[in-house]
Amino acid sequence: MDSQDSNKKLRQQITSLRSSNRSAILETLKELRSDGDVSVLPELFNLMLIQEDEEILGAITTLLNDLKDKEAAAFLVEAIANPEYEKIQTSLAAACWQNGLAYGNHISTFVNVVLSGSYGAAVEAFTVIEEAVGELEQEQRKKLVSSLKSKLQKVEEQKKTLLVELIKVIESY
Repeated sequence: MDSQDSNKKLRQQITSLRSSNRSAILETLKELRSDGDVSVLPELFNLMLIQEDEEILGAITTLLNDLKDKEAAAFLVEAIANPEYEKIQTSLAAACWQNGLAYGNHISTFVNVVLSGSYGAAVEAFTVIEEAVGELEQEQRKKLVSSLKSKLQKVEEQKKTLLVELIKVIESY
């Protein structure tokens, strides 16, 4: 398929996702699973913010959990860091550890979620960090541990335990 055809297809998919036609949205989500472009991800994030249909939300979540395109990681991380997507931050962080893409280069974003996100989002971000810590060099791990230890006294009590565990995980690597 040439780029003109793929652009046309992408525009059609976006139009369908923006429609209020439930069956068209579900059909497009099914299509994206097998033949999607990562540039459509922001549309899915926006749809998650406004969508109340559980089946549509479930289809989007499953799609995000199953992503295999390495380029998708940057889109997810950007959305997680964006305050506009705070409402779906937990789901996005969960998708990151479930899809198994590489997030080592984005550790700081997940650390920020652990420190300042909701507790649910912090737990999901913890899991991403746990999975990605092996991608870091020894020196990066040392700096990360040092940074986390310096923030221990500043986090709320509920997250302190999470932070202590995260430090242990990183140190044990």
